[in-house]
Amino acid sequence: MTHLSADTRYLPGLLGELARAGFGGKALLLAYHWGGTKRYIPATPCEHHALVQLIGLNAARVLADQWGGGHHDIPRAAVLDDLKRKILSHPGTTRETAIALRCTERWVREVRAGSDPAARATKPIDPRQISMFD
Repeated sequence: MTHLSADTRYLPGLLGELARAGFGGKALLLAYHWGGTKRYIPATPCEHHALVQLIGLNAARVLADQWGGGHHDIPRAAVLDDLKRKILSHPGTTRETAIALRCTERWVREVRAGSDPAARATKPIDPRQISMFD
């Protein structure tokens, strides 16, 4: 089994829910194996389901309580490999960045549109964009 260790306080979406329920390690494991994909979360997890085999029955029940019975995006955990920093410093377009860093275009857009002022300061300014306040 892969040993993962990272700060789980800032995990997004259902990964954060798992971490807050005391399953931070399971959240990282889920992100490591399934991050960036859309997966079915059963309403009533059973021991034969792939989710249960990956993170265990108790952690799967936490997800089932809120997201069970449907397909959901499993977020990537940027804390695993500092992907956000790489995205913000990559000079390419959204597509080029996603391909180069092996993540989704949606994630690149979300990171680049983030509300962190320090992150915004590192983004290149498009010379074609006019200022609204000048």
